[in-house]
Amino acid sequence: MPAHASRAGTIGAALISASAELSRAGVPDACLEAEWLLARLLDTDRGGLFVRRREPLDPSVNATYREWTELRARRVPAQQITGVQEFHGLEFRVDRHVLIPRPETEGIVDAGLSLDLPPGATVVDLGTGSGCIAVTLAVRRPDLAIFALDRSPQALVVARQNAKLHQVEQRVRFVQGDLRSSPDAWRGSIDLVVSNPPYVSEGEWDRLEPEVRDHDPREALVAGPTGLEAYEMLVPTASTMLRPGGNLILELGHGQADAVRARVEGAGFEVVEIQPDMQGIPRVLVARSA
Repeated sequence: MPAHASRAGTIGAALISASAELSRAGVPDACLEAEWLLARLLDTDRGGLFVRRREPLDPSVNATYREWTELRARRVPAQQITGVQEFHGLEFRVDRHVLIPRPETEGIVDAGLSLDLPPGATVVDLGTGSGCIAVTLAVRRPDLAIFALDRSPQALVVARQNAKLHQVEQRVRFVQGDLRSSPDAWRGSIDLVVSNPPYVSEGEWDRLEPEVRDHDPREALVAGPTGLEAYEMLVPTASTMLRPGGNLILELGHGQADAVRARVEGAGFEVVEIQPDMQGIPRVLVARSA
């Protein structure tokens, strides 16, 4: 039997074929993407794939892998194909109705945890999307009372699924609404407001990678002509919600730190710090109400 025939149908052969297809489609890091998809199917990691590369691949698994590879070659995000994304060490369900959680957003959770909020403190996540921030805070701090607001009913379905997945559905209350207003019961009673708002400008939208432009929900990314419109809505709202001395934590878009800082200070907040992400970009703003 020829050597190539003995390799046909193996894990290694499937990886080589998928990597080549993704590379031809222009998918960045095609080999890594091919490995991640197959590792997810086989419930293993890259090391496990290497060890098992000569093993035959079950035909049904191979068929699913080919379907996934074709989707990824059409630039559908891998997270939407598999339906999951890791965030702050936890796994979250995602679909086309929610923004895929990014590593940069973990900085909001880290900043919130570093505040050393007192037991029983109340937190509101404005624009919760998948619920990754609210649910992670609930997991890391079981003593917090957390509310999560979003205007999209489809996003709230996903967020509730994630709360149930991590067994915090009794401690995170979901509310449908927008950034312009909040329930009267929140007025002057909240200890911490967090938000990863839309901050992409309309002019930037067409230049985004196809995985983002064609598959992430536009309303979760695009704020308006300048990219600052969401901050202009939510900062005044947050100022009415917070107790004296309460905190506001915001994710920032690239190049927006000075403009957002000015709006936050103009609303009566003291900016405590602006933290950079792993690329050194100012990413997370922490402020305290007067």
